[in-house]
This record gives sequence, structure tokens and C-alpha cells, in this order.
Amino acid sequence: MGLNKKKNNSNKKLTRKELRKQKRNEKKIKKQAYFSKKPLSSVSIKSNKYEDNNIPIRSDKNSITVRHRMEDRIVINKDTIENECIKEKKKQNKLLADMARQRKEQLLMANEKEDRLLKKLEKQLKLNKRKTKSIPKSFVADGLSYMLEAADLKNSKEIMSMEQGLDDINNDFEEDLALMASTKSTNNEVDSDIEDFEEMLNENDSSDEDVNSDGGMSDDLSIHEIDESSHVEEIKFGSNKDFDNHEMNSDDNENIIDEDQSDHSLNSNEKSDTWEDIYGRLRSKDGSVITNSAKYIPPAIRAKMESTSSEDKKRKEKLDRLKKQLKGLLNRLAESNMHGIATQIENLYMNNSRNDMNETLTSLIMESLISNVSTPERLLMEHILLVAILHANVGTEIGAHFLQNISEKFNILATEAQNMEDKSLDNTVSILAQMYNFKIFDAKLLYEILNKLLENFNEKHIDCILKVLRSVGFGLRKDDPVSLKNLILDVQKQAALINEGTNSSSRIKFLLDIVLAIKNNNVAKIPNYDPTYSEHLKKIMKGFMRKGNYVTQLNISLQDLLNVEQKGKWWIVGSAWTGHIENKGDKDAGEADKFSQKLLDLARKQRMNTDSRRDIFCIIISAEDYLDAFEKLLKLGLKNQQERDIIHVILHCCLQEKSYNPYYAILAQKFCEYDRKFQMTIKCSVWDKLKALGDHSGAQVSNLAKMLTYLFIEKGLPISTLKIVEFGELDKVTLRFMRQILLGILLHPDMEAIQGVFEKVVRSDKLKMFRESLRLFIHHFLLKNLKVNSVPENQRQLLEERAKMVERILVAKDGRLKL
Repeated sequence: MGLNKKKNNSNKKLTRKELRKQKRNEKKIKKQAYFSKKPLSSVSIKSNKYEDNNIPIRSDKNSITVRHRMEDRIVINKDTIENECIKEKKKQNKLLADMARQRKEQLLMANEKEDRLLKKLEKQLKLNKRKTKSIPKSFVADGLSYMLEAADLKNSKEIMSMEQGLDDINNDFEEDLALMASTKSTNNEVDSDIEDFEEMLNENDSSDEDVNSDGGMSDDLSIHEIDESSHVEEIKFGSNKDFDNHEMNSDDNENIIDEDQSDHSLNSNEKSDTWEDIYGRLRSKDGSVITNSAKYIPPAIRAKMESTSSEDKKRKEKLDRLKKQLKGLLNRLAESNMHGIATQIENLYMNNSRNDMNETLTSLIMESLISNVSTPERLLMEHILLVAILHANVGTEIGAHFLQNISEKFNILATEAQNMEDKSLDNTVSILAQMYNFKIFDAKLLYEILNKLLENFNEKHIDCILKVLRSVGFGLRKDDPVSLKNLILDVQKQAALINEGTNSSSRIKFLLDIVLAIKNNNVAKIPNYDPTYSEHLKKIMKGFMRKGNYVTQLNISLQDLLNVEQKGKWWIVGSAWTGHIENKGDKDAGEADKFSQKLLDLARKQRMNTDSRRDIFCIIISAEDYLDAFEKLLKLGLKNQQERDIIHVILHCCLQEKSYNPYYAILAQKFCEYDRKFQMTIKCSVWDKLKALGDHSGAQVSNLAKMLTYLFIEKGLPISTLKIVEFGELDKVTLRFMRQILLGILLHPDMEAIQGVFEKVVRSDKLKMFRESLRLFIHHFLLKNLKVNSVPENQRQLLEERAKMVERILVAKDGRLKL
């Protein structure tokens, strides 16, 4: 029995529980071999129960078979495991690629579905036929215009940067408040500002000159009560390079007038006893004119004297280069390229000295037109047309300079004996006739030229008279028929005198026939008379002139042109002088009025390049007060564009001052009260300044803000002038500019004036957005900044009360509409 039991124990099979444990161990071994990357034979588990001796090992045939099977399962080849790993990785990569491809296909299908939906909605909203990319009006009407802006990443970045910049601007509130709070309209404070301004200027002077500062500003707010010469010497503007484009730095200001060494030598006693009037004449204490014993040298002669020095080699090279440029343009001159050549010459005028340009251009035209042979009439007309265009677009001094040189040439040729074959005098007279034809000067001068030719009634002069009458005879008859009648009588008298002594020549008979034909307005009797090309050039000339420009007729006599060396050029500002008058008792009465040379240098440094701007600038700077300046500016009799230059110069001078000068604002207010067209000009000028506000310095922006504040308070301009400001896109400069204006208005002592400024905005329905913008601006950029501890309590309360009052005014109309 005992042997049978032992035999049964040795043949006992493993239970299912033990088999499961064995399989779990095999699985652990495989897993450990896989992650450790080792063969199964080298992997062992320390806590392997089956390796323990306590586990009975069957020695029978079945147990040996089971162990061999286990060893076969455990011992696996290393290459097989690696292959399985590679296959697993490939399977995973393929799965990821399939997922990505499937996701992409789903996105494309979703996009196509969304596009079909958008096209369907566009068709329903009738937006599929729009060619422009702008926001439809229906979106704006529904209040959806902001949606695309919010979706644009670029716009969102700009908005974020703008918000950060606006947060930084709040730090400048105290400076703006102090700046506008210090601006008062009382005379005493204006006087103190002027005195401080003068002290600052005197510190920069190279010599310690005593300025007479006893006088203050009068009741009508004159600029200075000191002498005019010191006013011109000491006033300082910021340096600029372009009158229309200002890029100025208030820290880099320079003196406008360089003081001469002779001025430094004058002591304070002499200055107190003498003064200079607005025309540059030195007067004594009692008002009498002080004469200078030194001989006067005209500017043209001084320029020639300077040109002879050895230091002007560079200038000579520059003139030679300029002459080559102009000669190349004139050689290509024709009707087809007239506009282009005129524009290029205008650019040369802007980049070179006007005197050099006038001298060079005049000499080249005279060389090409005046010669011993007859010049073709077509060529002559085209050159004179060019002069007329430059006369209108650049300045009247061009036509005046050319006319002066031609008149002097005519006088020389008319007094000399001329050969009949020499056509120099004929060409000169033809040039003068065509200049009259293009309205550069009036008929008075041409009649004087014809009378001068009649004084020596020879064959040459008869040919010249015939040439003039055949060219512009009917124009003379139309402009001044009385003078033509007198000319006909003089011609008949001269013809009768010649016929008495000699046989009548065919030329005189022909001249009489032409004169009678013009008198009777009989065009058919004048042989070869064809004004077609001349009239054609007159028509196309209007297209070559800039808008608002026109040819200004010069009313100059022949005697004035010939006496330039003795009496100067009265038609050019600053070029007239007394001359050598024998009757010294009438010297004061006969002395020609002019501006001082320092004042003209001042205008030149401020880029006052046209005659009208130069006159306006000199009058504004040299006037005793704003009433004196206003009257003198009106007496100039300016028209169209020249009249608008008054406002441009006033704004320019106001911005160029280092510290704010109320004189310019008061003068601008006077012109606004005088005529509404000046008000419109100021509006347009201010709009131009606002568009380029970032190009101005801080002092210039402050000066403009104070000037506009005064005009708003005095009702010279409505505050709706600022409606072009984009409140939703404010930059730092524009925000400070608007804040200074509103602070200046709210701090004004007159409550009724403040109400009047904002009540004008309430009357118009079109200014609803502007009213809302003003209200939000006051709330966000004024009231919120009043919480700063550094703001005085009295100013804080005043601004809060005024701001609430303004808000009630701005929302009053909208509130009534809602009710």
C-alpha cells in the first residue's frame, strides 16, 4: 500500500492554479526580456517558485515533456524579437499616417461644406456681385463694421500697441495742464512773457547790448513797443527747410538775422536816441530821417563786385553747370514738350538762386532770339510762352527781369544807327510785341516804345513799327483805342514831314495803309495776317499754369525800366531807393519806400520765395500792432492764391516762435471777422497741419493748440474744425494736442464763452459722432487723470464742474430726441 501511495505522488499532475502561476511567470520573463532587450535564456526571476527545491519535480515521462515545452517557450531567438519590434513600430507609424490623412480629408470636406454655405449666404444677401473689398453699407448700418477689424491679426496688434502708448501718455497730463493753465489773456502776463522772451534772446547775443524794455504791450496788443530794428534782430524762429513740410526741432533754433559788425559797434546810448522805421530808414529821437553819407551800392553791383573775388570759383563752376542745364532745355523747347521743360525749369528755380536763374535764363533766351538774321516767329512765340508760364507759376520777378533786359537792349539798338540788313532791332521789337501779346505787360509800355521809334522816323524804325502793328495792332486797338488814335496822328504827321522834303517811299505808304486798316478794324487789308498760332498758344497756356495762378500784368513805364540804376526797381520789394535827387529839400517826399535789408534777409531765411509771401511776411513782422498789420495787408490788394498766402504766413510765423505769441492769433481772428473766406482758408490750413502733426516739435504743437484755443473762444473758428481727427486712432502727439486745446477751453475764465464753443456743435445732426467723441475724450483723458495727487484741488474742482457742464451740453440734443 505504501509503495502505491509514493507512486501516485510522483505521477501527480500540476493543478490549474499552479499552471496559471507558471504561465504568469513565463509572461513576466518575456516582458522583462523584451524591455531589457536580452534573450530569454539570460533572464531570470529571483522569486521563481519553480526553481525552488521544495517544488516537486516529476521524473516521469510526462513531467519531462512539460519542462521541455516550457524551455522551448522561454528560449526565443533574439532576431525574432527585434523583427517583431520593427513590425510594431511600422504598424504604429502607419496608423499615425492614416489618422493624419483622415483628419486632413475631414478638414477639406468641412472647408468645402463651409464654402458652399458661405456662397449660399452671399447669394441670399446679394453680396456675390461686389467687386470691391470694402465693408458693405448694410454691415455698417447694422453695426457690424467692426467685425472684420477685430478678426484681423494685424489690426489687433496695432490696437494693443496703441493702448499701451495711450497709457504712457497719461504721464504727460500734468505737463499739459501746467502749460495751458499758464496761458492767460491779461495784458500784464503777456508783457511778462515778452520780457522773459527778450531776456532769453539777449543771453544768446554775442555782445552785451541793452534793449529798451520800458514799453509794454498796448491795449491793442502790439507785438513789441521796442524799436523795430531790435525786434527784427532779436526775434527767433525755429530753423526749417521747407515752407510746406515742417520738420523742426525746438532745441535747434537759430537767429534769423545775423547781426552785422557795424551793429555791434553801436552803444546803448546811440540806440536809445535813434530808431529804425518799418521801411528801414534810420530816424532820430524827434522823428527826422538820418541820412547816411556813405554811397549806396545797389545789390546787383555788389553781386558783381563779389563775383570778381577769387573766392567765387565754386560759384562760377555752379553757374556754368546751371547754364549748360538751361541751354539743354531751351534747345529742346517746342510746343509738344512745353509743359515738361517749364516744370524742370521751375525745379531749377527752387534749387538755385533766383538772381542766378534770372540772369542765366535771360541771357540764353536773348542769345537765341536776338541775332543779325530774322528769327522765325514760331520759335520766338514759344520762348515768350515759356517766360509767361514761369512768370505765372514761379513769380513776377522773372517776367520783370526779362522785360528790363529787353528794354535796355531795345534802347541801345534804337539809339544806334542800324543797317537795313541787320535784324537785331527787329527781333527785339518782336520780342516786346509778343510779351505784350501774352499779357506780361500792358499796352502803355508798348505805346511808349512805338513813340520812341517815331522820334527817329527812318526806314529801319518804320519796319519795326510795321512788325509791331501787324503782330498785335488789333490788340492795341482793343486795349487802348485812344492811344492808338494819337499814334495814328503822329504817324501821319511824320509821314507828311518826310513827303514835303523827299519823295514818299513805299514803306511809308504801306505803314499808313496798315494803320488805317487797324483803325477801321479791317483785317483783310493786312497782308499775311494770321493770328491762329498765337491764339492757339494762348489757349494751351492756361493748361500749363497751376490752379489759382495767372499772368500778372506789369504796369511799368519805359522810363522806369531805363532808370533802374538811378532809382531802383519799385515793382520788386526792397529794390527801390531814392537815387541821386538834386532837390534835397524834397528828399523826404521823393524817397521810395522799402523794407530794410535785415527784414528781407529774415524773409529769405524763412523760405518766403514769392513776392506776395515776402511782402506779407515783412508787413506782419514789422507792423506796430495787429491793426497796423491788418490795414497794410489789405492795402496790398492781393487776389486768389496770393490772398490765401496771408493765412499761410501767419500760421507759419506762429509755429516758428520759440514761445507762444498771441499776436498771430489776434491777427488771424481779425481776418476771420473781416471775411468768411479767410475762415475757410484757416480751416484748410489747420487740416493740413493736423495730417502732418507728427512732423512738428512739441513747442510747435503747443503753439498751434493755443492759437486754435483762442480762435475757438473768440468764435473765429468753430470747434468742429477738429472733426477730421480720428479719435479711434489717436497717437501720442494728436492726443496731447487735443488735450491741450480742451484744457485751454475749460480753464478759460469766461463761462459763457465756453458754453458758446460747444453749443455750436449741438446744432448740427451731422456732428453726432464728433459730439460723442468729444464727450468720451473728456471723460477718459481729462477726468480720469484728475485723480492724480499733484493736480491742485481748485483746478480739479474747476475742471470737473466745467467737464460736467460740457457733457450736459453735448448730450442735450440727443436726450431731447430720445424723449
